[in-house]
Amino acid sequence: MFIIRPYREQDAVGCGQCFYEGFFTCPINANDRIFLRDYAQVLIEKCSFTYVAESPDHQIVGFISGNYDKKIRLRKTNSDHCKRHYGAWCRMFFKFYLKQYHLSKAFQKQFDAFFLQLRERDEKFFTGCDLELVALSSRKAYRKGLGTALMEKFMDRAKADGADTVKLMTNTLASWEFYEKRGFTKAAEKLFPDGSGHKTIIYEYHVNR
Repeated sequence: MFIIRPYREQDAVGCGQCFYEGFFTCPINANDRIFLRDYAQVLIEKCSFTYVAESPDHQIVGFISGNYDKKIRLRKTNSDHCKRHYGAWCRMFFKFYLKQYHLSKAFQKQFDAFFLQLRERDEKFFTGCDLELVALSSRKAYRKGLGTALMEKFMDRAKADGADTVKLMTNTLASWEFYEKRGFTKAAEKLFPDGSGHKTIIYEYHVNR
């Protein structure tokens, strides 16, 4: 049905689409898609490794990213060497903050809420882990087995590299139960400031237990 392989530069467009389908619900236009592509590229290139799920017709249907603490000593010598496009990163951030992407109002509102949650991420809960699961995103139509396959690849990589503790941040709008079913335990939670009753949740997993 699909294969799991390391991320390649040309996957950015597909990962941007998966990112949208995994985290947002509003309709989007061409400008929004350009931003999603650029944002996904920056997110992925800043991580230590990323795997994508590719369908038989060569479409990207999901991806997972992990980022190591600088203190970890990797067991593997063939670590990922994804090219970093620093110039593209700078242009993306300038365009975003100067509102030159001309995002649709609906998407801008949802992304602002998403980004606010990221900014509220409490560093103290992540200082004790050596690997953070930064992004797990897959298309809704491919939920059956895809998330599990990506997670298994992630955990295989964590074990091979000698990681001990994995942590991640999600919320009750997303598939937070997915992590609990796979052995993650809740480390902290925080109510959304908008009074909706939804929560931001931090989970952790001890790899070698």
